Amino acid sequence: MAISSFTTLNGSRIALAVALLSPAPVLAQATPATPAAEAADEVPAAEIVVTGSRLRGEAPVGSTVTTIGTADLASSGRVTIDRAIKELPQVFDLGVSENSRGQSGGSGNIVYGNSINLRGIGPNATLIIIDGHRVTNNSRSVDPSVLPTLGVERVEIVADGASAIYGSDAVAGVVNLIPRRSLNGIEAFARGGISGDGNYHEYSAGVAVGKKFERGQVMVAYEHVEKSSLNGSDRSFFTSNQTAMGGNDYSVTRCNPGTLKVQSTYATGGTTIGTFAIPAGGATSGSQLTAGSNKCDDLQGQDLIPQQKYDSVNGTFTYELTDWLTFFADGFYSNRQFRRNPAYASASLIVPSTNPWFVAPTGVTLPDCPATSGVAAGTKCVTVDYNFAKDAPRNTSFGWGESWQITPGIRVKLPHDWQFEALVSKGKTRDNSLSFGGINNSAVTAALRSTSTATAFDPFGLNRTSAALIPSLFNQISINPTIGHFTGYEARINGKLFDLPGGGVKLAAGYEGQEFNVYLGRATGNPGTPIAFTNPGRRVDSAYAELLIPIFGASNATAGFQKLEIDAAVRYDRYSDVGKTTNPKIGVSWMPVSGLTLRGSYGTSFRAPTLPQIYGNTSQLFVQTYQNPAGGTIIGVARSGGNLNLKPETATTWSVGADWEPLPRLRLSTTYFNVDYKNQVVALLSDLAVLSRLSQYDGTGLILQGQAAADAVAALSGLVVSGTLPTPVTLFVDGRSQNLGRSITRGIDFSANYSIPTDKAGTFGLSVSGTYLTTYKTKQTPTAPYVNQLNQIFQPLRFKMRAALTWDKGPFSAGIRATHINGYLNNAVTVPQPVKSYTPVDLNLSWKTGEDHQLIFGLEVRNMFNVKPPYVNLAPSSNGSGGYDATTTDPIGRLFAASARIKW
Repeated sequence: MAISSFTTLNGSRIALAVALLSPAPVLAQATPATPAAEAADEVPAAEIVVTGSRLRGEAPVGSTVTTIGTADLASSGRVTIDRAIKELPQVFDLGVSENSRGQSGGSGNIVYGNSINLRGIGPNATLIIIDGHRVTNNSRSVDPSVLPTLGVERVEIVADGASAIYGSDAVAGVVNLIPRRSLNGIEAFARGGISGDGNYHEYSAGVAVGKKFERGQVMVAYEHVEKSSLNGSDRSFFTSNQTAMGGNDYSVTRCNPGTLKVQSTYATGGTTIGTFAIPAGGATSGSQLTAGSNKCDDLQGQDLIPQQKYDSVNGTFTYELTDWLTFFADGFYSNRQFRRNPAYASASLIVPSTNPWFVAPTGVTLPDCPATSGVAAGTKCVTVDYNFAKDAPRNTSFGWGESWQITPGIRVKLPHDWQFEALVSKGKTRDNSLSFGGINNSAVTAALRSTSTATAFDPFGLNRTSAALIPSLFNQISINPTIGHFTGYEARINGKLFDLPGGGVKLAAGYEGQEFNVYLGRATGNPGTPIAFTNPGRRVDSAYAELLIPIFGASNATAGFQKLEIDAAVRYDRYSDVGKTTNPKIGVSWMPVSGLTLRGSYGTSFRAPTLPQIYGNTSQLFVQTYQNPAGGTIIGVARSGGNLNLKPETATTWSVGADWEPLPRLRLSTTYFNVDYKNQVVALLSDLAVLSRLSQYDGTGLILQGQAAADAVAALSGLVVSGTLPTPVTLFVDGRSQNLGRSITRGIDFSANYSIPTDKAGTFGLSVSGTYLTTYKTKQTPTAPYVNQLNQIFQPLRFKMRAALTWDKGPFSAGIRATHINGYLNNAVTVPQPVKSYTPVDLNLSWKTGEDHQLIFGLEVRNMFNVKPPYVNLAPSSNGSGGYDATTTDPIGRLFAASARIKW
């Protein structure tokens, strides 16, 4: 990946102080820095503003910038932008991800989108913007893949606190998608890939058309992407019985045929006094039952990766109306559709003796049915653990994420090289997740206690339930629309105040306004249930200023001080619903000798809670399977909903680093960072491994067990239940958001990049980059002690690294890239399990023909050696993982891809 320096059209130079060997090279083939003549043709007709600073022509002082260009996105082998950015060592796939929803922020990801999680601090702590301005979103997260890859000039990532520059969410850093304004011609591509076993495929195609003319430019890009689903049944490691791999047997008794259980009583504290396996042909009498249990996989038929289809288009326009007035605009439209197969439904059914197909084991005393079963007092009951796979299809969820935004603006050149810029953004988001085949709990209960064969449900393995009855038992709907409206205003002024011996003192100052309101809807229950909406809104008014002071520069350089710059920024934000905040940042860049730059930064950041975290959609109870550290699993009940008392999160961040060029074409960089994140929002709704950290929540009341859990659920009896409540309830989790947590994250980013040109053998490139965390400790309540969670399952890992070796000669290019993720500890089981490291290797080959009309053919083998995810002793989860860790590894395996790209 190129580390580029840019020049403006008038020939004035700006230094893009990208961290010289920041982790950028990990994404693609390393390429030499863009020559000045080429760079001049690549930039838009306006002086560049680099992410992390509001000052024209200046890189952020004290912080590094990682840059991913158009060619880098193409060679990364990833079909969407978010998956390409994910290759950076600083990015963790925790939370808002299409393949895993069990971590922070994941519970709201009902449309299976993706976002960026820098440092693993949380997906909501990374701000994603387009060309420096805010983006419309579903009020939960921003998916970078709203833009087509061909429509992106470059992606810039600043992994440093930046709330003083950009406001809320920039705690861990900023990802800036810069739309393309340099294209002068046409580019088109097509790419197709398939896994080695044929169970997964992906393809994409796109075209971009651009025209540069004397006073401006215009560009439009379109892209279509399709990715098939990957089902858990196609991967041997996604299984419940993991004894052959050295783990636990998480098999369940909710099978088909099922397992009949006799309870001592249905009151809390009752025990199972007998279990009996229903035979394969079903049972009509107690004599056919066998002592013991039927065991089977939990979550049979669940997709590990949902089917996705993307259509996206974006455009840019720039026109110099006069020598001093320029009009510009950018916009996009994105529609992403998904479809996901969950596991077949299962439940523990309480069957009264009034059922016409009732079977009970001989010689066993049956308990009275629970009072809530709706049968006559004294009626006897048995429990049947049952899977509905032979009765009804899976309750497939499907939906879409649709958004558009347009941002026109003006740029005015003022006297003395000052510039004024103003823009307005208008956008809308429409998300929805739907399903229409959920279990109708009341109808199933009525069918179990029915005395007529025409209306009774048969759970005893002979499938005698009337076909006419089945649709009414599995007709529960879930419709979850989110409609967001966004308007943003920005006005800023930028220029030089005066000159010092070291250079010009520059100032950027501005105002930003945001208006956002969202319709959070939900319809759950019987067919025809109307959608109930809440309509929270938010207004934000912000003012900021940034000042650059060059102490030493080219004109007054001296021994030990070739260059010294100080940058100070401050921002004030006032929210209509959560108060106001002021955040400063200061950065220092010092070049003691040519080729060596030392830098540092210090600042504060914040994140305002999202509107769904405050207001929620509706309160609901979810029946979920939890990992039991003592072995096996536990069926528990979790509550969703909002919290009107949430406050903003805050953070203090600082970093120090160095960039060094000891030899020609050799660049080295390192950064030490520290993030102290306070008042963090904790939400346990989707955390199905939370019992492994049970003691951390002592005194919070968020996790209740035994009679306290049953009482909590009984007190919420008016809420809609997703799934079938266990009898009795023994685990309750309050999944609503709470301001409880604090975390401290420290570590080192490093990178090295070396280019070796030869006369006859071509040019070789070597790049290495990585992130090594030294500290990640958290406390879940303000009064709790810190707990070390570094390098533990579903937490930030200690070490991630990417290395690439590339070769270019004439029309031929080749590259091999290895990604390494260190081993870690799975502490979600009684005896913590060391998980092995994971190092897949990718191969890329390309051949290009022509100059003016260039055609590039590419071949790719991703995970060339078909490295399987290391085994993780973990029960299959409806939110991802199970036998493997979906947050660290890729279940697809080896993938072959071919592509063709044309430029003219």
